[in-house]
Parts: sequence; C-alpha cells; structure tokens
Amino acid sequence: MKKVLTPARVAIAAVTIGGLTLPAVAQSQLGRAIQTGEAATRRAEQTQNRINQLDDERSDMVGEFRTLLQRKQAAELYVRQQEKVIESQVREKESLEDQLGRVDEITAQTVPMLQDMVADLETFVNADLPFKLEQRQERIDLLKTAMESADVPIVEQYRLIIDAYKAEMEYGRTVQTWPETVQIDGNDVMVDMFLYGRAALVYLSPDRRHAARYDRASGDWVGVNNAFKDEIAAAIRQAQGKSTPGVMYAPATKLSVQ
Repeated sequence: MKKVLTPARVAIAAVTIGGLTLPAVAQSQLGRAIQTGEAATRRAEQTQNRINQLDDERSDMVGEFRTLLQRKQAAELYVRQQEKVIESQVREKESLEDQLGRVDEITAQTVPMLQDMVADLETFVNADLPFKLEQRQERIDLLKTAMESADVPIVEQYRLIIDAYKAEMEYGRTVQTWPETVQIDGNDVMVDMFLYGRAALVYLSPDRRHAARYDRASGDWVGVNNAFKDEIAAAIRQAQGKSTPGVMYAPATKLSVQ
C-alpha cells in the first residue's frame, strides 16, 4: 500500500529539515496545524472506511435483490403453470359431471342388452351339441345371478358375460376328450367322450363295443359304423397325448343353419 503524505506529515518534515529555528509562536501555530491536519486525516480515514462499509452493504443488497427477483420470477412461472393445471382440472370435472349425469341413461340402455346376451347364450347352449352341459349351464346360472345382484357393478356383469362367450368360442377351436357315463340299453356305461370342435360329438367305450355320434337332426345318439371306431380311438389317443398329432376323421353330418 502506498504511503500518502498528509499536510501534517509535510509540516513535520519541514520542521525536521529546517531545524528548531522558528520562534515559539510559530512553533505553537505549527503544532496546532499539525494536530488539525492529523485530525483531518483521521476523519478522512473514518469517512473512507464508512464509504467502504456502505459499498459492501450495497453489494450485499444488490445480491439479495437479484436473489429475490429470481425467486419472484420462479414463483410467477409456478403460478402460471398451476393456473393451467386448474383449468385442465375444471374441464375434466365438467366432463365427469356430464358423464355422471348420463349414467342412468347409459345403464337403462345397457342392462337390457346384457340380459339379451345372457338369454342368447343360453339359447345357443341348448341348441348346441350336448357336451359338458352341467358345466356350461352352471356358467349361465352364475351370469343370471350376477345380473340380478345389486352388488355386482354393470362393468363386472359385462366382463363375466364376455368371458362366458369366449369360453363357448374356445370349444369350437379345440378337440377334447373326457370320461363320462351314458345310458346304453338301460345300463350305465363308462365311455370316452370326444369333441371335434363343433363338427361332431362322439363316444367310444374302452372295449370298443359301443360307439355313437350325436345327431343334431334327431337330437339323439346314433351308432356309427365299425370303420369309424379306429378313427375315433386314434383321435382320443391324440387328445390324450398318447400319440403324435395327425389327421382326424369324424363321423359328422352336414350342418344346416335355418
């Protein structure tokens, strides 16, 4: 830091150089001048310190102002975003209120449709090949119970009906075999039932004495030629996984749709 010669220091230097040749009065005046100069120097230093302090405070205030300004801008941006969110929620609320206002109307139209779907499914099962009737009728009875229950929402009713339709459709795309007891000449006989999709329903007893197909026209079982017994037995083995898949032949009749 550079040293600055104040008026007091200049006077002291002059006295030092000139020696003590001045009169007493002049020396007294010089002393007061030196004291005045030193006091002025101290006041100047104090003033400069105060200026430096004020400058530091100003810098702090400027920094704080900038921080507050950034926060204000961020708050304004957040408010604008929230206003858009509120507008979207208001529109959604209005839409939901409109939909709720139409619930009764939609329900009034949907319930009869679902009831018709259950009735159509039951009619179809009764007119279809008579396989697994107990299981299929139980599914329909469950649908009827669900339709009459206030505890089952209409959406759940619809889902149950669709699942039942899918189950019925699946029967037409698969071949299945299962053991079942049938009445033959008044006697209970255990046979292997076999379903060729919906093309034919046949059975064959394990001893191959009894073999028949269900006739749609007469609504009864009709015996098949012995030539079909081998084909039925081969199809049953394939369905049971006891032989490799191959072509299946079924004793089916032409299906006519009125």
